[in-house]
Amino acid sequence: MIGKKVLSTSYVPMFEVKEILKARSEEGELTYEQNLASEYAKKLCRVSKSKGQKLLEELKEIPSKESPSIDEAFAVKIVDIMPESLERLKLLVPKTFKGTDEDLGRALELVKKQLK
Repeated sequence: MIGKKVLSTSYVPMFEVKEILKARSEEGELTYEQNLASEYAKKLCRVSKSKGQKLLEELKEIPSKESPSIDEAFAVKIVDIMPESLERLKLLVPKTFKGTDEDLGRALELVKKQLK
């Protein structure tokens, strides 16, 4: 059967989704679902590709007693949402997060730096 085995998984940030769908729309007409995803990405993407990639790398490199404190999935979620307060950032924290409030504070500083 086709499509029953997952070969790999990866997390795709909103800025990449926006670019992928833009390139796809230049090749031909988007499907209904792709069109909805494209509109969603255009409305909610708050960071450019260069800033987003830089922020992703910086978030993954935040030092912590637990290693790594911010995994790829959490980093992508932070870049997609771009929270501006510690309270909003804490709403995104997954159950598997092993970092501290200091780690979250560093992540918030990086986000604010990219929003300027």
